[in-house]
Amino acid sequence: MNGCLYFGCWRDSGHILVDPDGWPLRSRHPAVWPKVDDETFHIDGALAPRRVQGGPVCWKAMCGRTRAHYCGEAPQGQFLRHELPNGYTAIQWWDRQQGDTRPGSNSTILLEGSHDSAELIAALEAFFPSVRANLVRGGVQLVEVFP
Repeated sequence: MNGCLYFGCWRDSGHILVDPDGWPLRSRHPAVWPKVDDETFHIDGALAPRRVQGGPVCWKAMCGRTRAHYCGEAPQGQFLRHELPNGYTAIQWWDRQQGDTRPGSNSTILLEGSHDSAELIAALEAFFPSVRANLVRGGVQLVEVFP
């Protein structure tokens, strides 16, 4: 499982991209800047599930900035899987277990290539065990939701 990256809070508040050794990667790394419909966006919170009151699951990159404004965060641990046009597959969830308890805190596992959710969770456990341990300690389970 080469090409595994983590984007989220890493030993402090604020979101950064790190490799499996915990080394920060540059902020313009292509893994965090996919392009959808000819528009480039940053993944920070854009791929985590949101819920429209009484409606379906969506995510910010899907429903656009205006509609996402009216969507609330899904519970911690619920995630969506995305095959991104930049060659990565990602799962992202709202996460207040990694050192930042503010709304909007999220975690993302990115893996080069096309992968299913089980492979992404296995990569999380193999390459970022402290992130997984923090989830377990906080009683947060990773559960896939579907739009």
